[in-house]
Amino acid sequence: MKKIFFTIAINLIGIIMIAQTKESNQRLKYITHAPDGSVSMTIYDEIGKDSMKLESVDDFYWYEILDPATSESIHTAPNRGKICEIDKTKIEVGTYDLRLFTNNFIITSKITITATRKFSSKLKPTMVLVATRE
Repeated sequence: MKKIFFTIAINLIGIIMIAQTKESNQRLKYITHAPDGSVSMTIYDEIGKDSMKLESVDDFYWYEILDPATSESIHTAPNRGKICEIDKTKIEVGTYDLRLFTNNFIITSKITITATRKFSSKLKPTMVLVATRE
């Protein structure tokens, strides 16, 4: 009887350890359609990562992220080709307008930067204790 309980306990511990180590990241997908209904731009955002992937049907040479209230540029970057990565750590949490510049037109879409991304930097101590002899 002890062997059965021991075996069950070991199996439960193994299942719990496996279940806790598996991470499931939520992935958001923004799709922008052209006036004719075709897909013109897709943005993939995995919540646990510090970057978003931007894909366009056409090559684009520049993108910019704008504050929708003021239309001021928050972040801009040049690009070559149809794919790029947007670093979310350089942008504050919020909803923004994204403009993608191609040779023939400008594609505009709304994106949301969330606060649930992981921070990779380690915490630094704020106080150092010094032992003295008295």
